Amino acid sequence: MPYHHIDVECQQVSKKPGDPCGDVFLCKRTIYHSTLICADGIGSGVKAHIASQMNTARLSQLLSSGMSLRDAFFSVVETMGQWRDGTKPFTAFTVARVLNDGSTTILSYEMPAPFFLGPQEAHVLPAHPLVIETGVAHEYRCHLDPGTGLLLMSDGVVQSGMGYAYPLGWGLQGVEEFLQGWVGRGRPLRLVVRDILRQAQDHDQGTNGDDQTVVVAHCREGGVVNMMTGPAKDRAEDMDRVNAFLDLEGLKVVCGASTADVVARCAQEELEVEQKPMSFSTPPRYFIKGIDLVTEGAVTLNQVYNILGEDLERETDQSAAADLALMLKGADRINFTVGCAQNPANKDLVYRKQGILARDKIIPLMAAKLEQMGKLVSVQYI
Repeated sequence: MPYHHIDVECQQVSKKPGDPCGDVFLCKRTIYHSTLICADGIGSGVKAHIASQMNTARLSQLLSSGMSLRDAFFSVVETMGQWRDGTKPFTAFTVARVLNDGSTTILSYEMPAPFFLGPQEAHVLPAHPLVIETGVAHEYRCHLDPGTGLLLMSDGVVQSGMGYAYPLGWGLQGVEEFLQGWVGRGRPLRLVVRDILRQAQDHDQGTNGDDQTVVVAHCREGGVVNMMTGPAKDRAEDMDRVNAFLDLEGLKVVCGASTADVVARCAQEELEVEQKPMSFSTPPRYFIKGIDLVTEGAVTLNQVYNILGEDLERETDQSAAADLALMLKGADRINFTVGCAQNPANKDLVYRKQGILARDKIIPLMAAKLEQMGKLVSVQYI
């Protein structure tokens, strides 16, 4: 199944210029789902920001510890129900989880309802009330396919214009009417965040009645790079491992001469070596039919790690390292399949003198750097 990526755009406006926003937004991705948390602390400024940060961190930690979405939500709601007297860090919040297949669940406590955004339509999601002792909570469900999105907001948006353009505020109906006039014009969904905030600020006549946050999670076809580097520890698994790699959706990269030998043998294809390399600093490419890029191993991987942060679009380097770095930077998800077979050559003093790290050292560093760049990374050891 093709990988569907969730692009997230968030913009915020503080009630008072120069003050921290009392709303906090957090997005956490795993190889299974994307989780969005939008929290609105009581009041505004520093106090509200601290409350939002604290409760967002708590909810995030509960989810990271393995607690289910519903259990984590109700755990925080129970605490918030005891903190409604204004002296404690009360926070209204919404948490949304989008699975890889697009199935989406949104749980909301004292927050405006979310919106579904389609290519030609926009509407408030139907609510299912949740039974809690104090406050109002709802559950919403939808399915995101490429070209559709989910919109979350804090109450500073729906209450904009209160006492000015709208006696009771802009309201969900007003936001829905605005969105229905906005979609279907071929503009990127991320721009709706900016336009809603501008409209809300116009309603407040520059006074910003409250902190305002708008978040859009937009689903699109994602770019995937699959990299196999290093033979499997058990040679008897070669055929199964290579077939599983070849069946993956997305671009395919093989790094390492030994790995290339294994893939070519199992795929029953010829392994060819680049005869006239375009670079003298990077080992030459290899070629295997059906594989998008085949390179040498340790040296190339170390070079890729070193140049990942560079603006490669402006460079004239035509090496295998530059090509691989560009592929990784352009991907949304990178799947590493790392063989655990020992390669004595990587421990040679020649490599150590040049600072070339072995596969088991450089892959974790690459994965960490790619995650810092916003990529979703999966590493499987075989």
